[in-house]
Amino acid sequence: MFESLVKRLLQGEFICEVTDEAGFQYLQDQENLFQIEDYLQRINYRLASTQNKLAFYAAYMEIDNTARQDIRKIFQQFRLELHPVVEWLDMMMACLKQDTSLSPGDTLALSSLLQVIENNQALADRLQAFAKFKDFTSNEDSVKGRLEKLLNTLHKWGYLQLANRDTLIYQVTGKLDYFYQSLQFIQENEEIPVEQGEEEQTQENLF
Repeated sequence: MFESLVKRLLQGEFICEVTDEAGFQYLQDQENLFQIEDYLQRINYRLASTQNKLAFYAAYMEIDNTARQDIRKIFQQFRLELHPVVEWLDMMMACLKQDTSLSPGDTLALSSLLQVIENNQALADRLQAFAKFKDFTSNEDSVKGRLEKLLNTLHKWGYLQLANRDTLIYQVTGKLDYFYQSLQFIQENEEIPVEQGEEEQTQENLF
């Protein structure tokens, strides 16, 4: 368990109850937590957790040139994900007819979402609009094809875990808690900086 968790953390994965229940429980044990932290610190990493303690991930302890290069790549990916994930969250609130946004552990059934969207032209139009975002263009010119592409991409990005392959039921992962944390940071600072010096500082503060 120790070796597999360290490898996954160093690969940038988030360990939560949805993605790895056994691994998440392993990290609840203080002795196990200490051993992971001790190992990571030797190679300039620390074990971090999201604001609500719903996921663990590895972050740099000190920011050197190598770390800056890695952080820049992570930040660029986050900027790519930012707008489509926000739009997805807002759309899911409309689909599920709820006033609160998704939380880690929530489930989404493709069949249920498909039925709602097919019977609501406004939601179908919003789904089609995802094609403007990179990685969301679907070769299938249908609501079902576009919805499958949306969920598959969010699964690829780590925000969803396929809980049941037969019925295509997804669960929201702890990475969403990290997304909310990062989004809050950006909102408090009004916008994502565009000047290089400010952007690098934002990257280091976020990651």
